[in-house]
Amino acid sequence: MLTRRDHNKRSVEVIRAELTGTAWAVTGRRRLRVPGRVVMRCGQGRDGSLWLRAGNSWLRIEA
Repeated sequence: MLTRRDHNKRSVEVIRAELTGTAWAVTGRRRLRVPGRVVMRCGQGRDGSLWLRAGNSWLRIEA
């Protein structure tokens, strides 16, 4: 699971991909509204979930 954000926008694009051989294949995309700017250095992944810091909140995105 990867994320992409645009500066000064309250949304983040979540991209799901899987490794097939030596290349990554995108399996899904979606845009999520978030309560504030996403802090890019505050992302953590564990046990199939991605945690992002946005505004004053932590968001959990399920794989």
